[in-house]
Amino acid sequence: MNHKKGMRCMVFLMSLFLLVSFCSNTYALELENKDKAIVFALDTSGSMKTNDPDRLAIDSIMQMIYTLTSDYRVGFIAYNSEITMDQMPLANERRNEIMKMTEAIQYAGYSNAGEGLKKAVEFLSNDTAEEKHIVLLSDGEILLKEDADTQASKELYQNAIRDAEERGILIHVIGLGDEMEDMNNAIFQAGEDTGGRTYYTPQALDIQNAVDAILEEELAIKQSTIAMIDASGELETISAELPYTYADKVRILLTSTAPIQNLNTNFQADSANQINGERYSIIEMNEPYGKRIDLSFRGTKDNRVRVTVIPEYRVIPKVEVTYKDEVPTSENSLFYNRTAEITYSFYDLDNHDIQLWTDDYFEHNKLGVTIAEHSEELTLNEGILQKKVSVLNTQTVETSIDYSKLPVNVIGINTADITLEEPPLLPIPEPDPEPEPPYALIIAVIVTAVLLFVIIIILIIKSRKKPPVQEEDKPEPSSYSYAGKLNIYITQTQSGYDIPPLSFNLFRLPPGKVISLKEILENCNVSEEFAGAEAIYFKSGANHNLVITNNSDCTVMKNREIMMKKKSYQITPDSKVDITFEDEISELMFQYKELKPSEMW
Repeated sequence: MNHKKGMRCMVFLMSLFLLVSFCSNTYALELENKDKAIVFALDTSGSMKTNDPDRLAIDSIMQMIYTLTSDYRVGFIAYNSEITMDQMPLANERRNEIMKMTEAIQYAGYSNAGEGLKKAVEFLSNDTAEEKHIVLLSDGEILLKEDADTQASKELYQNAIRDAEERGILIHVIGLGDEMEDMNNAIFQAGEDTGGRTYYTPQALDIQNAVDAILEEELAIKQSTIAMIDASGELETISAELPYTYADKVRILLTSTAPIQNLNTNFQADSANQINGERYSIIEMNEPYGKRIDLSFRGTKDNRVRVTVIPEYRVIPKVEVTYKDEVPTSENSLFYNRTAEITYSFYDLDNHDIQLWTDDYFEHNKLGVTIAEHSEELTLNEGILQKKVSVLNTQTVETSIDYSKLPVNVIGINTADITLEEPPLLPIPEPDPEPEPPYALIIAVIVTAVLLFVIIIILIIKSRKKPPVQEEDKPEPSSYSYAGKLNIYITQTQSGYDIPPLSFNLFRLPPGKVISLKEILENCNVSEEFAGAEAIYFKSGANHNLVITNNSDCTVMKNREIMMKKKSYQITPDSKVDITFEDEISELMFQYKELKPSEMW
C-alpha cells in the first residue's frame, strides 16, 4: 500500500463524517411583489333602467372593489353616449372615493363601449402595475344615435382590444340581460381575445355570481365561508374562530340577495372600518389580535346570507443556510462533499421580529419553492420549510416562493438571493519518512471478524429458542362514550400522492366500540394502504380521553415519546400523535379534539 493511499484510508476511518456546520441568514432584499391594477367599466345606458332597476350592478362592483386585497389599485369608468365619469386607479385606502362617485350615476342615453374600453386601456397603459385587469359590464351591443358614430365606436372597441392584448391586460366581460344571451355578441370578444373570461347573467341578481367567479378564479382572492344562514327576519348571531395570528388585515364579508340590516360586531383589532352596500356589508379589521369575532344582524326573511372571511398577510421570508461537510470516499477528491440545508421562515413585513404561520392552522400547508429554476412543493412544519441541495462551488442563486396554495392572501416579498459557498479543501497529509505496515488496521479487521462470528453464533442460538409469534387480539371494549373527533394529516405516502387533511367524528361511534386506524381511514375514503394500521386500536376512555393500543410494528410517538407496543395509553384532548408505518415510508399525524355537546350534530 503506497503512502498516499494508506493515509487516505486512515483519514476516512477516523473521521467518517466530519461535520463543518455554520449558517448564514438573509432577509429578502427585493421590493414588494409588483402591484396589481384593475379598472371597472360600467355601461350606464338607458336600457340599464330595465335590466338593472335596483342598481345591483353598481352594488356588486363596489362589493368586488372592497373585497380585493390591498395590493390592488382600482379605477372606474362609467359610459353611455360618452364617458360620464372616470377615475384612474387609486390605492387601497382611497377606494371609498369611487363609492361616493357611483352615487351620482344615472342610467340614460346610448352605449358607447368603444370610448369606455379605450379609456380603461389608457388608464392601465400608464400604470406601473405588473398584473392588470379590466372588468366590463354591459347589457347590449354598441349603439349610438347616428350609424356613423356607432361604426366609429365599434372600431375604437376593436382597437382597444388589440392594445390590451399587446400590453398583457386581461379583460373580463359580464353580459347582462336578454340581448347578451348570444355569447357571440361582439362585446364578449374583448374577453376571448385577451385571455380573460366572459359571463352571461340573465338578471341583475345573477351579477353577484359572476363577481364571485372573477374574484376566485381570475384574481385568486382567497375567501373562506364561515357561515350560510337562511334568514328568518329576526336577529341572527354568529360566533366564529379567527385562526389568523398576526394577519395584517382580515375582512369579513356578508352577502345576500336582499338587504342586511342592524349589523353589529364584537372583535379585537388595532382599528377597523365597516362598509355597507345595498346587499352586502364588509368589516375590515386592521391587525386583529383576537381569536374570535361575534356578529349579529337582521336579514330579510327567506333570503340566504353568506358570511366569508378574507385574510391578508404582509410577508418577508428569512433564509438560513447551514452546511454539512463529509469526507468523500473517492481517493482523487480534493474537496469535502458539501450539503447545504436551506431553511425558510416567514416574518411580518413591517415587524421582522414577528414570525408568521407557526400555528396549527398552517401546519402541513404546501408552498412552492424554486431554487435556480428547479421547483418543488415543500410542507410547512412549525412555520418553516427546509430543503437540502448539494454544493460544488460558490454561487449566488435566486430562490422564489409560491404562496398560492396557502388558505390566505399574501402580499409582500417572494424572492431572495442566496449565496452558497463552495466546500473546503481536504487536508493534505504530510508524508512519513518510513511508512510502517498498518498494524492497527489489521488488528481491527481481525477483532471485527471475531466479533461478527460470535454475534452470528448468538443469533443462531437465539433464533432456535424464539417462540412462535402469537396473533394479537383487539383490546377489551370500554364502558365509556366517545366525546370528540380526530383531525388527521397524512404527511407522506408510499405512492407519493398528497392526501388533504381528514376529520373523523368519534362521537358518532357506539359506546364501547373498539375501532382500528385502518377502519377510520377507510371511513374517510382513503384508498392508500398503510402497513400496520389494522393493528392500531382506539377505544373511549374516562374523562373524555381516548385510549390507543399499538399491537403493530409501527412507530407511534406522542410528544416525542415512543408508545410501547402492546400497551395502552390515554390521549387527552388537543394531544398530537405521530405514526410511522411498518413500510417506514408512510407517515401521519392526528390530533384528538374534544367537542362540546353543541358541536356534536
